Amino acid sequence: MSIEKVDTLVIGGGQAGVAMSEHLSKCGVPHLVLERGRIAERWRSQRWDSLVANGPAWHDRFPGMEFPRTGPDGFPSKEEVADYFVAYAKQIDAPIRCGVEVKLVQRHVGRPGFRVETSDGVIEANSVVAATGPFQVPVIPPVVPADAGILQI
Repeated sequence: MSIEKVDTLVIGGGQAGVAMSEHLSKCGVPHLVLERGRIAERWRSQRWDSLVANGPAWHDRFPGMEFPRTGPDGFPSKEEVADYFVAYAKQIDAPIRCGVEVKLVQRHVGRPGFRVETSDGVIEANSVVAATGPFQVPVIPPVVPADAGILQI
C-alpha cells in the first residue's frame, strides 16, 4: 500500500478544523482535513437536543457567511450550527475527508515530519494540526526537549 503525502494534515472537521482549512488555503498551504465522522459530527450526535450556540449568530459566524435561518442576534440551534459548518466547508472548498479515523501520530526520527496511521492507510505530513475539539485526552510525552523541533502553539 502506498503512503499518501501532504504538507499539512488537520485532524478534525469541526469548527476549528474548517477554520484552519480556510486559513491554510488563504496562505497557499496544501493540506488535508480528516474527520472520523461527518463534518461537525459532535454537534449532531453528542449534544443534547435543546442545545443552541453559546453566542449570538453575529459572533459565532465564519467570515463572509451569515447563518441562514437565524438573525444576527439569535442563537442558532445545534442542527443549524452543524449544517452551517458543512455549508461553509463547501463554500471554501475545504479538502475534508470524512469517515477516516486517525489512530496514531508519530514524529519521524532523524528527519522532519510525521507519520499518521489512519483507518484508511498511512499519511506522511510535514505538519499536523490537532483540531479535535474540547475534552479530548491526548497522549503527551512526559518531556519534549527544547531542541525537538516541534512548534507548539
